[in-house]
Amino acid sequence: MSDYSIWIVEYARVVHYPVSGVLYGRHNQGTLVLPYGYAVLHSDEHLAIVDCGFDNAEFGKVLADTYGVTDWQPPEVVLPRIGFSPEDVDTLILTHNHFDHAGGIDLFPNAHVYLQEREVARYMWARGLPDRLQWLTTAVDPDLMLALAQRLKDGRLTLLDGEREVLPGVRCVPAHDTHTAGSQYVTLDQHDGRWLLCGDNCYVWEGFVGSQEGGQFVPIGLAFGSMERCVLTMEDMFQYVGGEIHRIIPFHEQELWSKYPTHTFEDGLHVAEITLAPGAASRLPAARTTA
Repeated sequence: MSDYSIWIVEYARVVHYPVSGVLYGRHNQGTLVLPYGYAVLHSDEHLAIVDCGFDNAEFGKVLADTYGVTDWQPPEVVLPRIGFSPEDVDTLILTHNHFDHAGGIDLFPNAHVYLQEREVARYMWARGLPDRLQWLTTAVDPDLMLALAQRLKDGRLTLLDGEREVLPGVRCVPAHDTHTAGSQYVTLDQHDGRWLLCGDNCYVWEGFVGSQEGGQFVPIGLAFGSMERCVLTMEDMFQYVGGEIHRIIPFHEQELWSKYPTHTFEDGLHVAEITLAPGAASRLPAARTTA
């Protein structure tokens, strides 16, 4: 069994994001703070990240401004907060192709990239449709395709066709036709139990909470696929962690900072320490400082 320490590093945020965009059907319920972050996995052999943020330049900045993103910091600022640099990253797993999850792959020059082949194929198909149908490509920076082509040329791109263990103990699991056509999530089965990094198959834990009280799942507020598939994927994730919803880690969850040991930096951004591998020391600047 390989064990990884896991952190969520926040690199930007949207201060006023509509609740209805996070939880389906929650109209006219105001706004919330939506963190933008990605996961860092560290073992004795590997430094991996799940998703990579975006580069706040050119069309990446256009998209960020459209969504009201503020407080952006590049990986050369946020990764050293836990003692790493972007050049150290050897593996990059993309849960899906949206700019805030996949737009920054060029910022991690040495990483081998993994994502689902269907995510690329369906995006390329959709880009060939008439302009009136381009809602299907919303939130994707087209330059991602150029970056992926360069990784392919360099021999550092793997397009997955279904479920695959990409590092010891780290599995990519398809969640097709949910948030995007080729979404996936990442699972780890470790000494301290199972962990699941869900991408945008869940934005916040509240989507699962009702089910623990005899109620229903509330799916994500935005799906380019099927809401049926979204709910069934939530059930798959829920079953994987045995109903322990706080082992499902959403990168847009503000409550991460209060649930797990967290440090808040001078720019207001956070790092949450989800779990530590046996023998690993905390990399937080303080034992526990919360927002």
